[in-house]
Amino acid sequence: MLEKYYKQLKEKVLIETMPDGLNVVMVQKPEYHKTFAVLTTDYGSLDEKYQIGHDSPKQIPAGTAHFLEHKLFEKENEDAFTRFGQLGADANAFTNAYQTSYLFSTTQHVVPALQHLLQFVQTPYFSDKTVAKEQGIIGQEIQMYQDDPNWAVYMGILSMMYPDSPMAHDIAGTQQSIATITPELLYDVHHAFYQPSQLTLQVIGHFDAHEILETISQTQQSFSTTSSEIKRLVPNVQPLSSLSTTRQFNISRPKVAFGIRIDGKPLNGTNITKRTLAADLLLDLLFGEQTDWYQKLYNEGIIDSEFDTSFDLIREYQFITIFAETTAYQALEKAIQTQTIQYRSALKNQVHSFEQLKRATIGEGIQRLNSLENIALRGDDALSGVNLFDKIELLQDLTFDDILVTADTIFQNAVLQRFVLQK
Repeated sequence: MLEKYYKQLKEKVLIETMPDGLNVVMVQKPEYHKTFAVLTTDYGSLDEKYQIGHDSPKQIPAGTAHFLEHKLFEKENEDAFTRFGQLGADANAFTNAYQTSYLFSTTQHVVPALQHLLQFVQTPYFSDKTVAKEQGIIGQEIQMYQDDPNWAVYMGILSMMYPDSPMAHDIAGTQQSIATITPELLYDVHHAFYQPSQLTLQVIGHFDAHEILETISQTQQSFSTTSSEIKRLVPNVQPLSSLSTTRQFNISRPKVAFGIRIDGKPLNGTNITKRTLAADLLLDLLFGEQTDWYQKLYNEGIIDSEFDTSFDLIREYQFITIFAETTAYQALEKAIQTQTIQYRSALKNQVHSFEQLKRATIGEGIQRLNSLENIALRGDDALSGVNLFDKIELLQDLTFDDILVTADTIFQNAVLQRFVLQK
């Protein structure tokens, strides 16, 4: 078992790879009463085409990962939630672009709850009847998303940045795409992406590490140890088709999203975290509430408290999004464009501001370590071999030169796109 000790934070992470390939990450917190367990597969809505070995490639309908997440809780004669309730545990699950996670939290019966988590996730049951029922339920969920203006503006800018790609597809899919899902398809996908070698289990809180590993070892013996090589088939990123799009929606005030697509080689491991940390600080230095740029636009009524910026790095996709509610979106676009073109000038003499932001971000990160939930729900980091403790250390090592290099990468050839939702 590998032990990673973080001297400054006084934290220890235990890492073990089981014989069947299941990756286990444990953080013991004996001073807490609660325990979180999260079982994650790096399979999400982006995975719409894959190949096992030399088999023919398989196309997956949009929304399959989310559909599968829902169906795994339902077994032939029971619902997985019922058993968690009997054990005094709260359970949940979620799917995003790059992962699906199943989790529980409890103050008692950790071992049987963990056994149940491992068993229900790795023991699928699908039938024509249950699939048809779920198609109706998720169809209603999709309609709800379509009526949400915030979701509409987000998907609108993604569709502009990545036309005809999985990134432009709703995580839940469409009513047309989920209608093509069958039990056979779900079994195939589960076999591919839920084999032990594809799974990462995180356990955080009050528990005995050796007892946990013994429980995992015994439980996993009932599952196949054979693993298949999976190749994810990623479509080529298409050229940008438009710089500006407007869509009508029943809202009182326009919602606008701006996007900058960053093309380049995919990053991995700690490089993902470094790029994300640097980009987040960069956006704060250019567009944050403390900047003259923000205060000027705020005082002029061009932006308000709804203004927000974000950097996302999702596998081979890197992009910046900026959201606002404003009637003066043309003036806002001009201001963003100017700031991104003149980014070097805007960053001049900002070393002190960078150090202040960095210290504040480190402080927020240390505060998050007091929450077991915050540690547990960073499955995306776990999949890349990084945790919250690593992030704080990487943040401490970040320099202003790193910010400048990141700014050059993002803005030197930046193309700003605009999506407007208005009445």
